[in-house]
Amino acid sequence: MAGDVRWRCVAAGRVQGVNYRARVADSARRRGLVGSVANRSDGTVLIEVQGPLDLVAEFLDDVRGPRGLSHARSVERVEELPISRDLASFEIERE
Repeated sequence: MAGDVRWRCVAAGRVQGVNYRARVADSARRRGLVGSVANRSDGTVLIEVQGPLDLVAEFLDDVRGPRGLSHARSVERVEELPISRDLASFEIERE
């Protein structure tokens, strides 16, 4: 797991009710990343992602901006987390 990171990020913009969580999960899974994505009560989306730094950076670039009905104005890293060996997939947290 050398070179891996695990970050907590927050996406803001038009990111709820527009299939944004599915977009995030699809992007992460295509890159073999693990973690989760969930809506927050303040209208933002919480993303926890783990994997090689270059793939995580590529993933974050991919989930920014407009696509379909969604438009993530910003996706900001808010916390670095310890690497977890227990994560095996990328999940969409249900409300």
